[in-house]
Amino acid sequence: MDADAKWGTARWRAWWRRTCRAWRGFRDWRRSRPFTAGALLVLSGVVIALPPYAGFRVGDVLVSITTVGGVSALLIGALLGICGLSLWLRPRFRFAAGVAAALLSLVALVVTNLGGFVVGTLAGLVGAALALAWTDRPRPPRRSVPRTGSSLLVVIAAAAGTGAPSAREVPAGRSWTVSASAVRLEGVAYHGIDRVVVDGRPTRAMRFTAHRVEVTDAVQVGDLGNGHELVITTARDATPAVAGSVDLFALRVTGVFSVLGLIGIPFDFTPDHPPPLVPSAAVLTDVTAVNALASGSALAVPDAELVIR
Repeated sequence: MDADAKWGTARWRAWWRRTCRAWRGFRDWRRSRPFTAGALLVLSGVVIALPPYAGFRVGDVLVSITTVGGVSALLIGALLGICGLSLWLRPRFRFAAGVAAALLSLVALVVTNLGGFVVGTLAGLVGAALALAWTDRPRPPRRSVPRTGSSLLVVIAAAAGTGAPSAREVPAGRSWTVSASAVRLEGVAYHGIDRVVVDGRPTRAMRFTAHRVEVTDAVQVGDLGNGHELVITTARDATPAVAGSVDLFALRVTGVFSVLGLIGIPFDFTPDHPPPLVPSAAVLTDVTAVNALASGSALAVPDAELVIR
């Protein structure tokens, strides 16, 4: 083989290695987010927004589809496109984006050209369903307590106001309160109501589990008894995190649910009014939680300040 042939073969192999490396990078990026759901939502936005402004020529005649839903189609199509792009760029907001996309797809069926002649609405609903169902974590083993997958039982229990209390009683000690400017949760599941012993008496508490918890500007206040409290304050702008499964029993949780960082929905959950539905990932702001018991992974708090008062 002459020098030119060897040089050409080397260039081809180098190009092939770069192509394979780029494809593997794209594949890993695609698998780390609901890529197909985002593509369907972008397609739905284009299909819904395009018809009122499209035109084609038949011979010397220009045919255009002009309807009163032109502005609505453009607005809904743009919002669906934004929801699709948010699934690619900010997959942690997939629950809010999926719910918004489903509502927009149904609205488009009424206010635009039958939702892009039904095709856009169908693509939007399928994309929203895939976004809500997508997860980057393996399915946990089935347990005897209700999990997020058993959402029907959780919703029924919440509507009845009972929260599906379990028969077991969980030992605990004294309650403590945690306040934070922001809390980011991943792999969240709500398991109903258990009984815990708080301050010497049985109390009903909501049970949550999570795979990862990040807390910003946290202040924890715990009762030490005899009129003393322990106050633990994190450094400003510090974000302690729990990486691993954590089991939390809460007496009350209040705050604001952040939807794509644009809309805030206040909430106040107690055992008498538990959450009807819990997304697998959420960003909460202005959070205050009264807890009774926590177990599982440890929370490392760098540069914490401890005060007994």
